[in-house]
Amino acid sequence: IIALGENVKATIARLQTIYPIGIEFDFVAFQPDEVDKKVDDFVGNLRQAIIVVVAVMLLFLGLRTGLVVASLIPMAIIMAFLVMSVFKIGLDQVSLASLIIALGLLVDNAIVMVESIMVQMSEGKSAVQASVDSASELRFPLLVASLTTAAAFLPMFLAESTTGEYVAPLFKVVTITLLCSWILCLTMIPWLAVRFVKVKSDPEKRGYDSRFYQRYRGTLIFALKHRALSVALILVVFVIAMTGFGYVPQIFFPRSDKTFFKAEFELPLGTSIERTEDVVAGIGDFIKDELLVGPDRSEGVTSWVSYIGEGGPRFVGAFDPEPPSPNYAFALVNTTSYKPIDDYMARIDSFAFERYPDLTTTLTRVEVGPPIQAPVQVRILGRDSDVIFAIVDRLKQHIQATPGTRNITDDWGRRAKKLLVKVNQPRARRAGVTSQDIALSLQAGLSGLEMSDFRERDELIPITLRSVAADRQDMGKLESLNVYAQATGQSVPLKQVADIEVVWEPAKIIRRDRLRTVTVSSSLRPGFTAFQVLDQITPWLEQESANWELGYRYELGGEVETSGKANKSIGEKLPIAGLIITMLLVFQFNSIRRPLIIMLTIPLGLIGVVIGLLVARSYFGFMTLLGIIALSGIVINNAIVLLDRIRIEIEENGLEPTRAIVHAAQRRLRPILLTTATTVSGLLPLWLGGGPMWEPMAISIIFGLVFATVLTLGIVPVLYSLLFRVSFKGFSYDPVVT
Repeated sequence: IIALGENVKATIARLQTIYPIGIEFDFVAFQPDEVDKKVDDFVGNLRQAIIVVVAVMLLFLGLRTGLVVASLIPMAIIMAFLVMSVFKIGLDQVSLASLIIALGLLVDNAIVMVESIMVQMSEGKSAVQASVDSASELRFPLLVASLTTAAAFLPMFLAESTTGEYVAPLFKVVTITLLCSWILCLTMIPWLAVRFVKVKSDPEKRGYDSRFYQRYRGTLIFALKHRALSVALILVVFVIAMTGFGYVPQIFFPRSDKTFFKAEFELPLGTSIERTEDVVAGIGDFIKDELLVGPDRSEGVTSWVSYIGEGGPRFVGAFDPEPPSPNYAFALVNTTSYKPIDDYMARIDSFAFERYPDLTTTLTRVEVGPPIQAPVQVRILGRDSDVIFAIVDRLKQHIQATPGTRNITDDWGRRAKKLLVKVNQPRARRAGVTSQDIALSLQAGLSGLEMSDFRERDELIPITLRSVAADRQDMGKLESLNVYAQATGQSVPLKQVADIEVVWEPAKIIRRDRLRTVTVSSSLRPGFTAFQVLDQITPWLEQESANWELGYRYELGGEVETSGKANKSIGEKLPIAGLIITMLLVFQFNSIRRPLIIMLTIPLGLIGVVIGLLVARSYFGFMTLLGIIALSGIVINNAIVLLDRIRIEIEENGLEPTRAIVHAAQRRLRPILLTTATTVSGLLPLWLGGGPMWEPMAISIIFGLVFATVLTLGIVPVLYSLLFRVSFKGFSYDPVVT
């Protein structure tokens, strides 16, 4: 039984009490338990992330300040849950992962706010005045920073694809959480700061004379004095990082960590369902004898279920059942662990290949993302089936010789014997027989012709006229089949008006864009990716297609096509997000050059992303792309805070541009580093315990943010000095003047 409802167990318990004799139930795939386990794992990751973030804040901010900032986490999450319930956003692995991502972001606002309050209190202001002034100063910058970060996730929500629907809660939950954080930062955090934060007032001492600040200030001033060298160095590092992308494996979605796998069995078209049942029963006996868990085998298959002639129910969203067919069967196999599944699939595949040569076996794990029929697919399109299959045969040979491929098949299947009836029109006309008469007579003799209905109570049973099985299988008797001429009322033997030949033809013809299309598919061996295989096949296809006749072409399908569609659906909406972010930045700064500086810093995060993927031996896929998009929003947030501080130092505090740049950079140094530390620490549980799906996203954000933060603290002031023509020749920093 494939159980999908929460009350199924209770229903079965009642059935067992009603029918206690001979009734046994076995849950092959009980999805509520799977969902509960996944949610519990993510709740555990969320709990760990909260603990780590709180520990980081207590370590760097002290007990009182750390607790004030940490108080934002439960308040923001509870408030976000209330808003999510209003919009009917449920808890699943995507929404919970969104909360983990937002966890490191939501404390950014609180850290910046508390840091500003503490600095103003140290300058001699009262706690109330410092809180009011900080809230007034930061309300719009923090709002714009939150909105730009949320806008970076907008393409995921707008993407018109199944993958977009899958990750749409990221935008919703992150946006809700950040806005809740912004509201609380302007209300609860200043109130808590007034009540609990204690800072000694010392206007003469700003706290920027420590060794850490001196080293940062010295490095920054050196970069500002040698701007051309700094920009050139960054560009060189960026080019090297982009070159490193070629060494990162590409996978659309990772392999599933679920403890079950799919088995699809396909016999030649026309095979009876009884034959299909016998084959599946034989494979089931092999699983029972060789893989089933028992007293002498602690690891292996725990249970399985087979569907003969159909693809079974859609037990998970990523599964796309095949339409009913007597030559097809589907099995779902449960195991004790997901790690040895590759070995189990290889043993079943080897047994089926040796025992049933005419059987096509496809064994795969359940997809994490949208359903994909086969990881590697190449479609050959044209008009002539013979020409197409000549190309297909050469393609299959090349794929067979390509490392990492196995189970190479095409969707037309094996050729089947067919009766080709060639009507001799002159003789048929002399006999008064039309082609329609021949077709009706053949249908009545072979397939059967429904003549009437027999009524039994409230049921209608069709009455079909058809010859006996022995006559349908004997070529001699088929040639002597009488053809009834409706015009004359006479019958003539089929041999007199037509010739019958037995030919081998495709069992089915599949068209795509009105062209005959054969799709060649291949599974992958462990350790290989679809992109690696297609990188070896594509050059051969390009070379071969140059010699094909006009009207024949190839298309790539499978994982590459699905990945391309998903990335395209995101890429098409990126300009909308970019426009919204630009408008918000222009509104915030009333300038074009400052938003330009921020946009130029966004690609810097890619340097860390490449390093992180290579160091962690991860891959680049759709979730990695989402991580890069999320990273851009965080980088924008840090740049906004820094540029806004430069504006305040120049316009409100009256400092010279040179001194304002240095002073603003060192004043925002600690808040930016703290927000980076909290974001990174909050994502560590998602990296270590989020599973293969969320690991690359966490890696891309963590490493990208670390490198982007370091570079932003240096390159943003350099770009500002370049675009605003601020010269640092002969500049020397005097902390007393500041």
